[in-house]
Amino acid sequence: MSDSFVPLDLSATYNAGTGNVDSEDGKLWPAPDDAPDNTPLVGLPWGEHQFWGVPFSLAAAGDDRAVVLVAQEAGDGVSASAEIPINATARRILYAHTCAPVPGEWATIEGTGEEIGTYRVLYADGSSVEQPLRRRFEIHDVQVPWGHHPFLCRNCRHYYSVPLNSREYSYGMVQTGAFTREGGDLQGWWLYDWENPAPAKEIAAVVVSAAGPTALALAGITLCHEESDPFAWPARQEVALQVDAEGAPAVAMERGEIVRQDQLWVPSADFLTSEESGWGRGGQETIDGGYLEIHGSTEGQLAITAGDDVEERICWGDVLQKKKVAQGKVQIEVVAPSGKQWVHVRVEDADTGQPVGTRVHFRTENGAYLAPHGHQADVNVAWFEDMGGDCKTGGVPYAYIDGTCQIDLPIGPVYAEVVRGFEYQPLRQQVEIKPGQNALTLKVKRAFDMKQRGYYSGDTHVHFLSSQSSHLEAEGEDLNVVHLLASQWGRLFTSWEEFTGGLAPTSSDNHLVWVSQENRQHVLGHISLLGLKELVAPMCTGGANEDWVGGSVDALMADWAEECKKQGGLVIMPHMPLPDFENAANIVLGHADAGEMCWIWEGEQISSAELGYYRWLNVGQKLPIVGGTDKMSNGRILGGSRTYVKLRDDEEFTFDNWCQAVRRGQTFASTGAMIDLKVEGREMGEEIHLPGNGGTVEVVATAESVWPLTGLELICNGESVAREESAHGDQRIELKFKLKASRSCWVAARCWGSHYTDAGPVMAHSSPVYIDVGRRCVFAPAEGNYLLTHMEGGIAWAERIGVFRDEGIRQRLIGLFNEARGELLRRME
Repeated sequence: MSDSFVPLDLSATYNAGTGNVDSEDGKLWPAPDDAPDNTPLVGLPWGEHQFWGVPFSLAAAGDDRAVVLVAQEAGDGVSASAEIPINATARRILYAHTCAPVPGEWATIEGTGEEIGTYRVLYADGSSVEQPLRRRFEIHDVQVPWGHHPFLCRNCRHYYSVPLNSREYSYGMVQTGAFTREGGDLQGWWLYDWENPAPAKEIAAVVVSAAGPTALALAGITLCHEESDPFAWPARQEVALQVDAEGAPAVAMERGEIVRQDQLWVPSADFLTSEESGWGRGGQETIDGGYLEIHGSTEGQLAITAGDDVEERICWGDVLQKKKVAQGKVQIEVVAPSGKQWVHVRVEDADTGQPVGTRVHFRTENGAYLAPHGHQADVNVAWFEDMGGDCKTGGVPYAYIDGTCQIDLPIGPVYAEVVRGFEYQPLRQQVEIKPGQNALTLKVKRAFDMKQRGYYSGDTHVHFLSSQSSHLEAEGEDLNVVHLLASQWGRLFTSWEEFTGGLAPTSSDNHLVWVSQENRQHVLGHISLLGLKELVAPMCTGGANEDWVGGSVDALMADWAEECKKQGGLVIMPHMPLPDFENAANIVLGHADAGEMCWIWEGEQISSAELGYYRWLNVGQKLPIVGGTDKMSNGRILGGSRTYVKLRDDEEFTFDNWCQAVRRGQTFASTGAMIDLKVEGREMGEEIHLPGNGGTVEVVATAESVWPLTGLELICNGESVAREESAHGDQRIELKFKLKASRSCWVAARCWGSHYTDAGPVMAHSSPVYIDVGRRCVFAPAEGNYLLTHMEGGIAWAERIGVFRDEGIRQRLIGLFNEARGELLRRME
């Protein structure tokens, strides 16, 4: 850089500081009446600086002499012209300068094209050339209003980026990612690149002259020996970087910015055929830090370091020209070497030919993610940040589309991945984008149609999305019902403004959105109130961190459940097994319509969530199972843990009928598999009554998935009684078993596979079929005693620890635990 640029020391010719100067019309610079020397010059950059990577030597902040100032009819030693000695050759002269606004203004759009002055370049041979300086062309006001940028000069500040997790600025602004250093680009020095028509001649001096009373301030001059404008950086370019070293490479740029660094997801030979497609897994290599977006001068140098022994410098212009550069252990290549073009993408159902909403992912051969226009390339997965329309699963970004999108795709080979819930075969396809191509159609094929079997899917637990985003993502995941839940988080209330007391207006025939509530207490637990017609207040009580700090228990979850049922709503105990404080009593007393599987799916191993569920069933509770995600970020897939409910043959698909099917227990929860269970022909949620001596019943379970399944088992009273396994994985497993029921029991089916979706391994778990022998309910003494102890603990907490403003609420909570205790004792008899 030192050979290309020579910043000049102008200190000998500086004749003014940052303060004001008298003129015949008042002051040269706008300033407050009570602080006339607090001019806009005070806040400009000072000292040694690099503007757009070019060095300038400016005066130090606060110097009495800091600029070459010219103006006609000015005082304080400011004349109409000044001569600056150069005595050197240069291809270009780079000026950092500014001017005062039109008289009486601060930041104004007035005066465009007005001649402010001239630079007259004097050559050593006596010849000269003059460059006029026009407002908003070669020079501009020291402060300008938004949207009033100049035509031929640039602000001294260029934009840089910050990553999504930066806390350098407020969250909202960090999402934009674009910032300037030391102020904004609406005030500052304006950089003008003057190209010398006679670069071989020695320049003796530059004479700066004012054309009128408007102040012209020159802060710095740098001589440039480059052939092109050093401030003219080409458009941002995307590159793929591979380094033969451990860990993510560190990349910096001289005369430029690394505006984004992310992962590459490089397709391997089995990418198109991997059974793990759809969830950011299978057939790919992840390269940390391998994706770069770079904006800088073609003369800039990339500095790449990695591991203990990789340290390379590569000219950015070489990368742009050659498209691929290999040096030492480093290879860097342009993501789209043949350029890009806009393509209209349409995704169709392969059988109907109709467009369908989907979750899509496009990538280049070298693994760079290509986001559809309007979607985030860098998907934010933080809690309650930038929710909706995009997601990540397995660390890989996807975009939700309604069946169509526009996208800037590279010419040449592109990999496309299309996913639509659990009933479509995920599509991975390599397509060739030809020059001039502006349309692309992709087709996804349904593997099986659960709606034809009477099943409709839903997610019982969703936060923070808008109702519109809920519908878009539901369509993309082939999800029929979304329960978007308002709630409170300390002093933050969310989604209440979406509440209508009915179906959200964004709902459609096959994708219903209803905004309801999850009411929560930090100790007593959480409860989901679905299908509300009116909001149930308070949403949260009991203090932080659900309620606000210092809050008291002002309502019981039993109160909330009762109010929900009065409105005809559905009461769900979310994310089993916790929190189970008051929930334990409420479930025993029948206040819950279902228990929710959420985060804890562990495949073949029975999880703590399932064990918690079995505990309720083992004390005689008839409790359907549902699936929900508790989605609170783009890091969870809507419906990744979902509910399937079966409607009766004569029932149409409506929100009310869906909820009623949950109450009947005709449900299963799923992370990617379908499951069916029949006992003597009876379906999930139904009861079989046997005489006191019991009998033998035939159990038939079937599991299906587009992803391979490795096991299916029957659970009776919490114990595995039969299983069918597949060593290599099958997409359908069937199990038939003769169960001897000598005492009352419940039977459920569960299946699993080795591959993972968003919520865990591919799984499904059915609601039970209940077998009553001799009209006695199921009751396991060990589970009953555990819950009796739990009720005693609840009473102790209410008496000694809990904070209540209303003593009546404390006593009602104690009464609730006593009532549940009595019910358990009754069942023990």
